[in-house]
Amino acid sequence: MKKIVILFISLLILITALSFYIQPALEETAKKEINHFMQLVINHVSFIHKIDDQQLLKIQYNNDKITSFGFNMIYLNRETSEYVNQLEETLSDIEEGQYHNDSHSVYNKRLKKVSDNQGVIASLPLGSLTNNVFLQHIGPHIHIKYKTLSIISSQIHKSVKKYGINHILVTIDLTVLVQLQIIVPLNREDYKKEFQIPLVFEIIEGEVPSWYQGLS
Repeated sequence: MKKIVILFISLLILITALSFYIQPALEETAKKEINHFMQLVINHVSFIHKIDDQQLLKIQYNNDKITSFGFNMIYLNRETSEYVNQLEETLSDIEEGQYHNDSHSVYNKRLKKVSDNQGVIASLPLGSLTNNVFLQHIGPHIHIKYKTLSIISSQIHKSVKKYGINHILVTIDLTVLVQLQIIVPLNREDYKKEFQIPLVFEIIEGEVPSWYQGLS
């Protein structure tokens, strides 16, 4: 009985020491994996969600000269809201193992695999966290999962400026603040990061007019 107690205590000390040793490396790796995963999701949603420039941009000409320029803000706000909803739904569906999409996005296969594993974005051998080349593929696998919390906020950034000799460069970016929870053995950590998503990059022939406005 005494030997069993000593063995148990020794094993507990070993596990605690190992956890303390690998935890920083595990947290750093988990953040890298979640960043990569989030970029996959954003790229996929951007691929399937297109903005119609014809509906968005309101341009008036006079003898081929741009006299006024504006945005259809009702359309833009609706589309960006749908984009954010699509982003949240995709994250939630993948986490719950219910993600289904038949798009031809090159990111789709990867997202379906994560969905099949119900939110496990990476599975790493324990030895890969020790910085020892001889232990890279040794040990049980540690799963890195995520839990969807929310997209806290989103903000639209519009830019219209002169481009080259006689062109206008129109760009619209959407900044979203994403909040997830990273789940690894013996630890849960909140993850919060801003992502800037390019929605429109359009070059238009003509000079920037003296004014432009958002139009409804």
